[in-house]
Parts: sequence; C-alpha cells; structure tokens
Amino acid sequence: MRLKRGALRLLPLAFSLQVAFAQEAPAPETVPKPTERLGDVVVTGSVKKTLKKDSTNTINTLSAEEIRRLAPISTADLLQNVPGIFAEGSTAGEASNNITVRGLPVTGGYRYAPQLIDGLPWFEEPEVPFMNNDVAVRDDLMTKRVEVVKGGTGGILYSNGLGATVNHITRTGGQTLEGGYKLEVADYNFLRNDFFLSGPINKNLTFAVGGFYRTSGGLRDTGYTADKGGQLRGNLVYQTDDGRTEVQLHALKINDRTAFYQNVPFQIPAISQPGTPANPVRINMDQVWPIGIDFAHGTVASPSNRRFRMIGEYGEREVDMANGIHPNFDIYTVKLSHEFDSGWTFDGGVRHSSGSSGFNGLFTGNDTTTAARFNNARYNNDVLRFGKFYPTATGVAAYGLSGGARVADSAYLDFLIPFTTTTVAKSTSVDLKLGKTLQWLGEHHLTLGGYFTDYANKQNFQTSLLVSTIGEHPELVDLRAIDAGGRPVGPSVTSNGVMRQGFFGYLADAKVKGEAVYMLDHWETLDHRLKLDFGVRHQTQRANVVYNVRDQTTNLTPAGVVPGSTADTIADDEVLLPGANQYLNSRVSGTGWSLGGNYSIRSNLAVYGLVSRSFRLPSLEQLNQLQFDPNAPGSKVEKIMQYETGLRFYADTWDTQVALFYNKFSPRDQYVDYRDFTSSQCKQAGTVVDINSCPLVREFYRRGIQNIGLELEAAWRPRDVKGLELRFNGVIQDPKVVDANYRTVKETRVNDVVTGYTFEQIGEDGRRPRRLAKVMANVQASWDLKPYTGLPLKPYAKYTYFGSRFSESQDVNVTLYPAYYHLDGGFIWDFNKNSAFQFHVSNITNRLSFTEGDPVFIDLKGPNGATNRGVSRPLFGRTVRAMYTYFF
Repeated sequence: MRLKRGALRLLPLAFSLQVAFAQEAPAPETVPKPTERLGDVVVTGSVKKTLKKDSTNTINTLSAEEIRRLAPISTADLLQNVPGIFAEGSTAGEASNNITVRGLPVTGGYRYAPQLIDGLPWFEEPEVPFMNNDVAVRDDLMTKRVEVVKGGTGGILYSNGLGATVNHITRTGGQTLEGGYKLEVADYNFLRNDFFLSGPINKNLTFAVGGFYRTSGGLRDTGYTADKGGQLRGNLVYQTDDGRTEVQLHALKINDRTAFYQNVPFQIPAISQPGTPANPVRINMDQVWPIGIDFAHGTVASPSNRRFRMIGEYGEREVDMANGIHPNFDIYTVKLSHEFDSGWTFDGGVRHSSGSSGFNGLFTGNDTTTAARFNNARYNNDVLRFGKFYPTATGVAAYGLSGGARVADSAYLDFLIPFTTTTVAKSTSVDLKLGKTLQWLGEHHLTLGGYFTDYANKQNFQTSLLVSTIGEHPELVDLRAIDAGGRPVGPSVTSNGVMRQGFFGYLADAKVKGEAVYMLDHWETLDHRLKLDFGVRHQTQRANVVYNVRDQTTNLTPAGVVPGSTADTIADDEVLLPGANQYLNSRVSGTGWSLGGNYSIRSNLAVYGLVSRSFRLPSLEQLNQLQFDPNAPGSKVEKIMQYETGLRFYADTWDTQVALFYNKFSPRDQYVDYRDFTSSQCKQAGTVVDINSCPLVREFYRRGIQNIGLELEAAWRPRDVKGLELRFNGVIQDPKVVDANYRTVKETRVNDVVTGYTFEQIGEDGRRPRRLAKVMANVQASWDLKPYTGLPLKPYAKYTYFGSRFSESQDVNVTLYPAYYHLDGGFIWDFNKNSAFQFHVSNITNRLSFTEGDPVFIDLKGPNGATNRGVSRPLFGRTVRAMYTYFF
C-alpha cells in the first residue's frame, strides 16, 4: 500500500469527533437520501419542474447518495455510469478525460456533451484544445445531484447539446442550519477535505458555502506531488414572502493542479502483416508485456523529466510538468425569476467566467527499444542531417546528464513529447426566458428564450522532444555522436536531455460572439396523460481568429558558442518559431428543432418518443486551427437527426427505463492534413527526406456516422430480501462510418529506420468509428444488512464492462483492443444518523487492460527485435480509499 501515514492519523480523530458531536440526533434534511427514482422531479431539459417519468426525451439522474457510493475520481468516472456515455476509464487522471455519447465521433473532450452548472455553461465552448470541459467542473459536497439529458429538448434549450447535456446542480440553503464534512484518504498519498454549510440568514435570505482541498502523489507514481488544489463556492438565495420572486447569487473559485497521464509502451508477439478491416491486429491482454513501465501504477513522468528548458518566441524558460492540468478560474452567476400578476413568468441567468488554464502533459513516442537499436536508428535519421559536424562519427551513444556515464546498450530508451499550453480565457453567457401558461385543448406552457454569449480564448501551445530511459523512474539522457573508438565527437545531439528545444506548436487568439432565439411549447392534454414538447432554436456564431503555426525553422545557437564544437548542441539549431499570422473571420448559423411526446398509460407506466434535428456550430478547436474555409461552398455546420422511442416504469420493487434510438450524424466539410513528400521544397535527412520540412497539404473529406442502439436502465428491490438493491444500465449499439475516403502518408521502416514514404488511400465507409464499443454495461449491487444483523453496514459492488474498440478507423494498420471489465466495491458503515465511514476499492481484481491506444505497426519492433511494440493508456491498478463523513 502507498497509504499516507499522516492522513491515516486523521481518521481516529474524525471518529472521536463523531462520538462527541453525533449522538443519536434526528436525521437532518441534508443527510443523503435514498437513491433517486424514475418518478423524481428533474429540471434539466424542461422549462418547468417535471417528473422524470413524464419527460419526452431520455434523462438520467445521479443523486448525491449515488455519487457518494460510486466514489468517482473524476467527472468522466461519474458519467460512465450513465447508459450511452462512453468515458475512457478516467485514465487521464482527475481531469481532462474524454467521453463520447451514443456513437458520435470521438474527437476528444466533451464536444457533444457540454457540462453545465445550474443550467449554464461554465465556459460557452465545450471543446477547447487543452482545456477540456471537465477541468473546472468538480463535484463535491456542494453537489446536490447530476442530471443528463440526451438530445431532444436538450438541443433546444442549451448550446451544443447535440449528444448529451450534463447539468451539475448545486446545493442551496434552507431555513434549517445544516452542514457536512468529509475526510478522504487513499493509498497513493491522497488526502482530501470536503465541507459545506448552509442555512438561513433571515426568513427570506439563505446561504450555502462549501468546497474541497486535496493533495495527492498521483494515481501513477510521478515521484512528486501530482495533484494539489481545490475549489470554494457559495451562493445566496433571496425569495419574497409571496414566493413569486427569487434572486440567486453564485460564486465559484477553482485553483487546482492535477497530473495528466498518457500512453505507456508495450510489446506483443510479432505480427506477420499489417492489420486490415477484415483481419485486424488483435491485442490479447494475456500476451502483452510492459516495456519498462508498470501498467498498474507506472508512468513516464518522473522527477528527472519534471523540469527542462524550452525555447520559443518568449526566449528560453524552464517548464515544470508538475503544473499538470491547472485551471484557475473565477465564476460568477446571477439568476432571477419572477411571476407577474398577468401570469407571465421571467427566468434569467448571467454567468461570467475568467481566468487561465494550463496543460502540461507528457506524451510517449512509439519508439521504445534498447539503447543499441534506438541509437543506431536515430543516428541515421537525426545525426546525418548534420553530417558536416560529424565527419568521423560512426554511431550515437546515450550518456547520463552533466557528463554522466554512458548508458548500457541494454537499457530502454524512448522519445518523450511534452505538450505545454497556456490558455487565457473568459466567457459570458446570458439566458433569458419568458413563459406563459395558456389553455387550449389542454394546458400549454409556452417559453420564448434569448441566449447571448461572448467568449475569448488565447492559447500558446508548444512542444519539445526529450530522450529518456524507460523504467520505474525514467531518466533524461544526452545523445552524443561517437567515433570508431567510442569517443564523443562534435556537438551534443541533445541539451540536458532535450533533443528539440522548440518543436511544433501554434499561437491562437479567438474572439467569438453568438446569439440564439428559441421557443418551446410544453403541451399537456387528455387529462395531463399526454405531454408534447415542440421546440425550435436558431443560433448564430461570429468568430475572429488570429492563428500562427510554428513553422519558421531558426538556428538559436548562443553567441560565443562555436558551431560544431563540443560546447555546441544541435538541439537549438532547428527551433520552430511562429511564422506569419493567418486570419479567420466567419459568420455561421444553424437551426434545429425537436418534437417529443410522452403518454402515461398508468400512473407508473409511460411511453415516449421524439424526433429532432440538432446542430453543432464550429468548435473553438476548429476555429483556432482554421479547419474550414468560411468562403468556400459546402456545410460549415454539423447536424444530427435523432429518432428515439422508449418506455418507463417504476414501482416499489422495480424501476425500468428503455430507449431505442437511431442517430444520423452529418459532418461539416473537413480537411485532413498531410505532408507532400514529393515536393521539391522537402529537405534531405540522410537517405530520405525530412518529412517535417515538406509542405503541408489540406485535403477535403467528410466522415459521417450512423448509429442504432438500445439503452436500458433498471433497478430491482426484491420484497423478500430487505435492503437489497440491484441496478443495471447498459447499451448495445452499432455505429458505422459513412462517406469517408481520403489519402495519407505512410512511413516505410527497416530495423526502425525510416527508408521512405508512400501515399495510402484510406477508406472508412462501413467501419466502426475508432475507440467506440458496441456493448457497454454497468451492474451495481448494494445491501443494507441492518435488518438482518443489527449492524448499520451497507456493502456494495459495481461491475463495468466495455466491449472491444478499434484504435483507428482506417484501412491500414487496423488494431483492435479487447473488451475489458472493471470491478469496484466496498462498504458504508453508518455509525448513526449523522456520520458514516466508507471503505472503497477500485479495480479490485487489479485488471490489466487498455482504454485507448495507437495502431500497432508491423515495422515497429520491440526491444528484442522479434516482437512488435505499441503505446496505449492502461487502466489504473487497484486503489484503496477510506472516507469519513459527518452531517448535522
């Protein structure tokens, strides 16, 4: 165990406090309530509070009690418990994970699933490069519940709700003073404190305040404090005596740092030919071996590569990878609701977010091999370019930093690519709604809305190229050219382990404004048994972007250093600096509509259906990187047609929600980038061209998606077994790529040495999209043993299953990663009605598997030259956590 002793000492203190303060007091309203039911009231995707069973589209809920029992380590970890959402195991860490919804294209982040806090986005655009939408959405004791709406009215009432809209609902105060505290420790030097306090200021004004602070050594062993920080948030709610006017003021401050984990190297038995759609390379986890890095808790990050020097337009600076994912935002919200004497209602919300977000993540090159093979291969590609400096060189060798000893030929070496990004961002969103209830063939609740947004995002993204050993604690090494006698000659290939001090990257400065109008008619007729929702939304986006890709190769050898001398390094001879500015001024608009109905057959049984046409305007990633031509004909807007029907049933012993859906996703016009290796502009690198010097070519293509699927959410509480609850949610789907053909450049390698390039025609039609499973399932069991044993003990367990997934959807190098499961469990011991102890184990079986990975290439050999190698992101190994909570 890697349990922090200081943290453990706090648990006896917590227990003694609960004895002193938590005598058998009556349970306050804030003590976690039983699991939310299908009949509970929900607010997301509706213009008024409604029962979940009466919704005209699919809505899933996660109560505070469920969140407590699930013990998620991240937003993505929580959302993988929602059917139809595929979250890649939270294997990136506590933030910056990826999710996808109902087979929509995997592009990274939350592109089709915006994260809202109390009905408004914390940042308008949910897909910002290196600033995933989850970096500033952290659930804690201030979270009351989470609601997820898929399609339908979600795409009418909210921006970018193409797939799912996730609403994190905040606790507010009441007329009783309440509070809670949670202490949490884990076996990876993890210590977290959560708290909240709420209550009345007077009969009209209430307050709530809370947050968390956490430090951690990291889910993987980085060798330094990987996670440190937290958030503080609070609100004031004023309500008039007649209840017709309410004003809410919310403030949230987050300043947090979390480690970002990426792929690790592995090897498999040698493959005889590249994978194809008909015969992909199938990864068998029983035949996968690590290369230096432990799959369960290892990482390429270490104290040795935590800090290094990087050169850019700012000059030279030191990078600290321990900054990790670093959101530092202030978020302020004002909400007002009022009911007029005329019967009209007004609801308005204004949110302003400002601050910065850092991204320091270490990516692994697919180059791991022994020093002997690595150096021979890299000598050909990197040193011969500078042959004038090495006329007597016969090879390359690796040495420890600062004149250290030569690295053994048997040692593992690899390229590491640090991504470092600084983002300065601000976002203002205004949502205004007028409502009126009308009587005509039933009851109509009519809503007219206006939405306005103004956001800006300024990014500096850059990379370096490091050379490192690969082992338990990787060490940076310096590469030196050597002569026939094994003596270093000429300048160093690296500088303190950095091979390229200024690699690729870009600068982007985007300013975007948008306006939307929407209308929704909620109609209840046939004695309120039939409910219909019809809505339409029209939205316009105006963007101004200045984009500057790093494409100017510059020699930054310092003055006074003789080029080619042993005091020189070629690491600064090819620094990429920003070139000429490129500009984008665009105006794009989209219109969507939705029609849904729900019919109550009985009070506890309802059927529903919907058809909707939603849209997605260009994301900030597309705007920043100028991924479309605003003046060219063709579509600039993504569209999705959604058809869905389902059934809901709830009772004392059984709850069920079934949804059958069909999606047809139509993409905008897109471009794929590749290097034209046949161009006369290319420079030579030994016997082949330097592909990075070749001109970048953009080729038009499209990639649509069609998907049909069945979702099921159910809960069973058998009468004969008191206290037992079994829950299930899952999806079976069949996503397929349509209308996607283009060409790309493929490397040819012999013994790890690039010997040439060829063009490959890629066809993806009929293929399953990359990184998407056909089957996902989640089974949960919890049992209150007190009726049988007298002990207030509630054991629980969760089994999660994900089907096989392709690494890439293309015709060459097709790799299929296998299905995997994840078993979690623990128990909750309620000392009394106010306090409890929880013990939780994640990945109980210490299961080895990969959630995502690159293709396996036939010409990339393992360290022994007889296997094939790859890189992929594994599940975290077994972790143990303990939590104490106290409510009053």
